Amino acid sequence: MFRAATILAALLWSAAAVCAAPAIDWRVKHPFRYFTDTLDFDMHREALADVLAANGGNVPSTIVSDLERVLNDPRWLREWYKTDTEKYSNARSSGRPERGWAHHINRRKAFCWNASEQWHSSCPVDRFEPGKRTDYVLPQGHTVVAKLLEPPTGQCKWITSRPALIRNSALLEERVFDCAAEVELRIPYEPNRPETEQGITVSVELPNGIAVPVERIVVKDRLIAGIGDSFSSGEGNPDSPVEIDRQSHRANLNKAFIYDEAKQAIRYRKSHSLPVRAQNSPANWQDRKCHRSAYSYHLRTALQVALADPKHSAVTFLGLACSGAEVAEGLLLPYKGTEGIDPGQLTGDGARRQDMSQINRLTIELCRDAVTRASPQPLQLPQPISQNGRAYNSVPLIRCPSGRFLRPIDLLLVSIGGNDVGFTPMIVDVLTRKRPPLADLPTQFNVVGQAMLTRIARVIKAHNVTEAERKVQELPARFAALRRALSLLPIRSKNEKPNIILTAFPRIELNESGRVCGEQDPRERMEGFNVGGMLFLDVPTLRLVSDFANKKLYPTLKSAASAGNWHFVDSHRDAFSKHGVCAQNRATLPVSATENMMLPYVDRVNAQYRWYDFEPFSAYRDLDYRAVRDTRAYAPRQRWVRNLNDICLFVQYRATGTPPPPNQWGLLDLVEACLGGPFHPTAEGHARIADAAYFEAAKILGLPAPNIADLRSR
Repeated sequence: MFRAATILAALLWSAAAVCAAPAIDWRVKHPFRYFTDTLDFDMHREALADVLAANGGNVPSTIVSDLERVLNDPRWLREWYKTDTEKYSNARSSGRPERGWAHHINRRKAFCWNASEQWHSSCPVDRFEPGKRTDYVLPQGHTVVAKLLEPPTGQCKWITSRPALIRNSALLEERVFDCAAEVELRIPYEPNRPETEQGITVSVELPNGIAVPVERIVVKDRLIAGIGDSFSSGEGNPDSPVEIDRQSHRANLNKAFIYDEAKQAIRYRKSHSLPVRAQNSPANWQDRKCHRSAYSYHLRTALQVALADPKHSAVTFLGLACSGAEVAEGLLLPYKGTEGIDPGQLTGDGARRQDMSQINRLTIELCRDAVTRASPQPLQLPQPISQNGRAYNSVPLIRCPSGRFLRPIDLLLVSIGGNDVGFTPMIVDVLTRKRPPLADLPTQFNVVGQAMLTRIARVIKAHNVTEAERKVQELPARFAALRRALSLLPIRSKNEKPNIILTAFPRIELNESGRVCGEQDPRERMEGFNVGGMLFLDVPTLRLVSDFANKKLYPTLKSAASAGNWHFVDSHRDAFSKHGVCAQNRATLPVSATENMMLPYVDRVNAQYRWYDFEPFSAYRDLDYRAVRDTRAYAPRQRWVRNLNDICLFVQYRATGTPPPPNQWGLLDLVEACLGGPFHPTAEGHARIADAAYFEAAKILGLPAPNIADLRSR
């Protein structure tokens, strides 16, 4: 009996010892390579872990938008900034949580886009040894951090099949460490080698001479690219939004137009000042030429792919979407962008790349050879396309020689077609077709000058749905041309279906009840567009635009995706149905600053300056984020679409030229500054589109579900 008990005890001890035996655990040090600082990715992984924890570990269908809300909660960000006192020694000057999570990344330029050189490939992210320009697009390797689970006491010898153990600037095959230490290894990225030969095998010899089972470490690196227009560039959502001047108390500098609810009309009120930007400092973008920002759903989708498997894989992201782009002028033909940039700021071959089409930009990033200076060659199109009155039977595209692409694209995100049919001219038509009803004679007198600007805008910019219906007939030929151009690029396929996602445009014309803006509530026709007192949503025209977008443009884009055997994503359209440009949560009265659609103004009352209806800079007060005073650009709100007044408060469009210095700022300057960016998704709107795109990407790429343990393994 004693013998049997002894044997049983020995077996149990042996089993326990096996269970507790040391094993190698490892993680990629830099999973999202577009961020040059791992701290910025760690911020996202920690926030996502909080999202999953709040959902009991389950992955919600709104994973990206839930993450967006956590990240743009200033209380959460303030706590995050405390994790690195060197980078965020002063939250007011270094972090500025009320300015949004992307602000501090933009402030440090900690991303892999070089605006001076106009490309990504010179980015030195995760570079271990002196390398080539291909370090970003085709990494030489990935740094991983390994450790022993259940490590014994003492010294352990790490052994690799090839030199991989990092010591200063050298790589070794053997090194001795404390058994509890974390070890950094450099794992070569060799996608052209047979899968069984990729990576490094690693073993560890314990102090007692026993060898830990061998682990093969291979890093999966996914290349995700994005091309398209303002709905994917991030237009309306700068990385660093404008700050409003707190001292703009200059009499008669501007005129205020407020909504008179009793008369359902616009009323003029003499104002000392409407909001102007502090020190005339513009909003900041990752790329000013294209108004591209980190809030773009392209970047958010790629980032979420990295968050799905942050331990054993990495994502390399190429974002090229540009506000104002069309299939022709933008994707296939040269395009100057939405905002000019100073040529003196360009370095290297930046001037040559500055106006390149997005397809050419992708080609030069992906090609092993330096083809930036190569002469474009004509690509014959299946059908002719037209642009600016000129017919094109071919388009000039740079070619990468056969077999010289660095690597294939694992996933291509595309958003295009709205500008091809004249999205902006249709919106101008909706806003300028009629003048708003005026409450009194003083209002009539003070909008006389602005009426001329309205007429000019209609002549230069506006066109109606009839013109858009003509243009939509050209879209199949344009998409056929795009498919022909994309056939020159190495894009992976799955089950003979290209890994290309085309996203539908969201529904932006609806209120919180899902009805067309202004259809029932007259205030929706003026609120959100009151700068200058001359813009007004004409409901019959807006209804025509809505019908066109949903019955003509949407089916045409869906057919274009089908013709190319592309993936078509449209589930976000239903999510937008109660969050359009005039949607508003009026459950709490007075309406909170976040939900308020009117442009605030300052006036002098009893020898004191006072803001109405809210202070545009109130969110910048320390530790006070009550909803009634919250004016943050990225605070959650009912509308997921920017209106004109949002742009006046957060973007103010151009960096130079307009608006002028604050002491010369007039009403027309403010109007011009506010015209660039309305009717585009907010950051939360982009996150909702990314929700839809990510789950489609997860199926294409075979991604695992993110989990809390992996996210917090760092």
